[in-house]
Amino acid sequence: MLICNCITHQIVGLKFVLISLLFFHVFAQAQNSSIANDSLTKSIPKYYFIEKVVIEGNKRTKEKIIRRELKYKENDSIPSLKLDSILLWERNKIFNTNLFVTVDVKLIRNDSNQNATLHVHVREQWYTVPQLVFDVPNQSITYFINELKGDLSKVNFGAKLFQRNCFGRNQTLRLTVQAGFTRNIDVSYEIPYINKKQTLGIIMYTSVSNSRDLQFATIENKWKSLDLTPYGDFRYLKNRINRESFRVGAGINYRPGFFTNHFFEMAYYHNTLTNDTIAKINPEFFLNGQTKQRYFYLHYAINDDHRDVRQFALKGYVSRVDIEQLGITPFETQNITRLTATHARYYPLTKRFSYAGRVKMKVSFPDLQPFVDFRALGGGQDLVRGYDIYQIDGQHYFLWRNSLRFKVFSKLFNLGKYLFQFVFRCGLCGKPIRYKHNVF
Repeated sequence: MLICNCITHQIVGLKFVLISLLFFHVFAQAQNSSIANDSLTKSIPKYYFIEKVVIEGNKRTKEKIIRRELKYKENDSIPSLKLDSILLWERNKIFNTNLFVTVDVKLIRNDSNQNATLHVHVREQWYTVPQLVFDVPNQSITYFINELKGDLSKVNFGAKLFQRNCFGRNQTLRLTVQAGFTRNIDVSYEIPYINKKQTLGIIMYTSVSNSRDLQFATIENKWKSLDLTPYGDFRYLKNRINRESFRVGAGINYRPGFFTNHFFEMAYYHNTLTNDTIAKINPEFFLNGQTKQRYFYLHYAINDDHRDVRQFALKGYVSRVDIEQLGITPFETQNITRLTATHARYYPLTKRFSYAGRVKMKVSFPDLQPFVDFRALGGGQDLVRGYDIYQIDGQHYFLWRNSLRFKVFSKLFNLGKYLFQFVFRCGLCGKPIRYKHNVF
C-alpha cells in the first residue's frame, strides 16, 4: 500500500512538471510573437515616399495619358494603412480609360525603409475595332418579333469602325455606315486633351441620314408605322424616303480632377419630311403641320462618376445632370427646354452577388411639343422591364430600376497569338509598312 502511494505521488509530480513546462513554452512563444509583431510594426513606416513611377506595357499609349489618372507621383507620400485601397483606386482610374485589358499597380519598396517605386503595368487592347450593325426598332427584340412580325425591312444593318487611341493620346475616331430602315453616315472625332494640364478636350461630329418607313404616331402606347392604320393604308410610302436629317456640332469637355466632367455642346439640326402625307395624318409630328425642323441645340452636362469599374460597376456611385435647349432664337421651329437628372448606386453584397439601383427623372417645357421630341419611357435605357413593346410619350417621367446581379465566372482570355497584321505601302517611297495589333 505504501509503495502504491509513492508511485501515485511520483505520477502526480511528473504531470505537474509537464504542465509547467508546457505553460512556460506557450508563454515564451507568446512573448516571442509579441516581440516579433512589435518589431514588424516598427519596421512598417507610417508613410511610403515615392522615389519614382515606372510605367510598362504601353506600346502605343503615351505615358502622360496614364500619368493623368495617377494621383500619386514622384516625391508624394502614401499612408501605409490605406495602401491597398489607394492602389486599387489608382488601378481602377487607369482601367476606366478603356485603353487597356488589364492594369496592375504595385508599390515596390527600395533599399530604404520608406522609399518605394510605384510600378504600373498595363496590357493594351485592340484599338481598331470594326463592328457589324444589326439594330431593330425601339432597340427591343420583343417589339421586333411581336409587333413587327420580324419584318427585315425595319432592320438597320451596316458597319461601324472605331479607331481608338489615335496617335497614342486616347483620341477616338468613329465612323458609321448604315443602311436599312434608317440610312445613316455618321462621323465623329474626339480629342480628350488639348491643353498641357490635360483638363480640356473637344469633340466634333456630323451625320446625314434618311428614313423610309416612319413611326409617325403612338396609338394605345405603341408606335405605329406606315402600314395599314386607322388613318388609312399608307403602305405605298414604305419604300420611299420619307424623312431626311442632317446635323453638325461640336463640344468642349472640362475635366479638372479625376471624377467630375463638365461638357458643353452646340449643334445645328435640319430635319425634313419629303412629302406632306405624314404632316397631314399627324400634324403634331413636327407640330402645326410643318414639314421642316431647323434649330440650334445647346447642351450642358455635369457628370460625377465614382464607380470602381465603369463598364460593370460593383461599388460606388454616379450622378449626372443634363440641361438641353432646342432652339435659341424666335426664328427657329423648336423651343423646348429639358432637364434630366440621373443617380445610380452599386453595392457588393457577397463575392458573387451585387446590387445596382438607378433613379432617373426628366422634366421638359412647354406643354405642347412635336411628336418626335415627346419621348418618355420605351427607348434605350429608359424602359420598364417587361414593357418592351410599349412606348409612353410625355413631358415628364420618373423611373427607378433595381438589379440583383450574380457573377457566373471571371476569366481572362489571352488571344495574342491569334492577332493579325496588315501590310501597307508608303505613298512616297513605296516601302512596306507593317501594322500589327500589339495588345497582349
